[in-house]
Amino acid sequence: MDMIEKRLKDMFLRMERQATVDIVKEGLESGANPFDLLRACREAMEEVGDRFETGEFFLSELIYSAEVFKAVTAILEPGLVSGDEGGEVKGSVVFGTPRGDIHDLGKNIVVTMMRAQGFTVHDLGVDVPPEKFAEEIQRTKAHILALSVLLTPAFDSMREAISMLKEKGLRKDTFVIIGGGVVTDLVRENVGADVQTLDPTEAIRLCRNYLQEEFRSG
Repeated sequence: MDMIEKRLKDMFLRMERQATVDIVKEGLESGANPFDLLRACREAMEEVGDRFETGEFFLSELIYSAEVFKAVTAILEPGLVSGDEGGEVKGSVVFGTPRGDIHDLGKNIVVTMMRAQGFTVHDLGVDVPPEKFAEEIQRTKAHILALSVLLTPAFDSMREAISMLKEKGLRKDTFVIIGGGVVTDLVRENVGADVQTLDPTEAIRLCRNYLQEEFRSG
C-alpha cells in the first residue's frame, strides 16, 4: 500500500475526520488516483465494521465512521464520476424505511457502509409507500431490497412491499433483507423476507454472498 493510502487508512481508523480529509486533499493535489484513495477508505470502513462486530468498536464509532466516509467521498466525487473503477461495484440495492416509520439512523449507517463496499444504493428515505419499493426495483433492475424499521406498525407496509414484488413477478429475482431493532426471525417469516439481521456488517456479507451465488448460478 502506498504511504499516503496507509496514512489515510490510519487516520480514518483513529476517527480523525479533519486529518483524514486533509490527507485526501493532499493525495489529490499530489496526483494520486481518487479510486486508490477511495479504496483505502473502503478498507478502513470494512475494518470498522469488523471491529464493531467483535466489540472493539461501538455504535458511536460506527456512526462517526459513516460521517467521515461521507466527507471523504464528497471531496473525491468529481474525480470518481469521470473515471471507471474497473468493476468495483458489487451490486445494486433498493433501500428504505417503509411507510409508518420515520427512523433512518440504522438505515443510513448501512447505506454508507454498503456504498463504501462498492454497492450502488438507491435510498428511498423514510415513510416509503409499499408500491414505491416495487417500482424502484423494476426501474433500477436491482436484485436486492433492504428494509429497515424500528416501529412495529411498519411491519404491514413491509409485508405489502414484498407482496407487490410477487404481483409484478419480481420476487424470485429479488433478495429481500430486513433489519431494525424490533425485527426478529419470526417477523422475517411473517412478512416474507429472505433474511434478517441487526448487524450492518452481516447485512453486507449476506448481500455479497447472495450476489456471488447469483453470479455462479447465472
